[in-house]
Amino acid sequence: MRQIIYLVTFFCLSIGELAANEYNASVFGCVSDGQTNNTQSIQAAIDTISSRGGGTLHFYVGRYLTGGFELKSNVTIHLHEGAALIASPTYYDYLQKGEHRYFIYGENQTNCGIEGKGMIVEQAELALSSIAKQKEKNIISPPLADVRPTLIGLHHCKNIRLAGIQLDQAIGRHIYLQDCQNIALQQLILTSNQISDGIVLHQSQGVQLHDLYVDIQGKPLVGDRKSQISTIKNSIKPNGKSI
Repeated sequence: MRQIIYLVTFFCLSIGELAANEYNASVFGCVSDGQTNNTQSIQAAIDTISSRGGGTLHFYVGRYLTGGFELKSNVTIHLHEGAALIASPTYYDYLQKGEHRYFIYGENQTNCGIEGKGMIVEQAELALSSIAKQKEKNIISPPLADVRPTLIGLHHCKNIRLAGIQLDQAIGRHIYLQDCQNIALQQLILTSNQISDGIVLHQSQGVQLHDLYVDIQGKPLVGDRKSQISTIKNSIKPNGKSI
């Protein structure tokens, strides 16, 4: 009997230790109905986990509608199979940083990322329609290519990992890295039937590209002379050729 009590106690303590840095998005009020805007809940969850020293934020099956949000140090977002972060199509729901807008953004952050078997989806047609309406009203005037939001933008970040997920229907850049170091892009699927670029590098070092599949209408990989890809392996386009 004592052995059983000991084992149960040990099991509960083990779960408690795991729960200390593993968080379910629903605890923070995130709703997976595809209609509720979860922007504030998601950002609050990321901020809270980061302030507690870091951990993993889990999203389970469902569609989580959200506007733009920021990544923070030591926080990993885990999108389980069947989970999707759906970008709000409203132009002003994207984060504005400088002259560009972003769905997911990180600046001066370390040891964070997004992983799993889920998806990050931009509602391409609705987003383009939202931009077009603003242009018609002369509220925004630059060429469309200049105002199309980026799905994931990282600036001055280190030790970042994006792995396993699918980035779908981007209308601008899928991933943009500026002045970043030690970025691992692994087992990603980038897809879009819009004119969009895949991975864009600007003055970034130590970028690892492993097992990527890029099926888009624009350039799969763009980099300047000051950027350095440390490894590229099994990263292909639909025709089987390397990106």
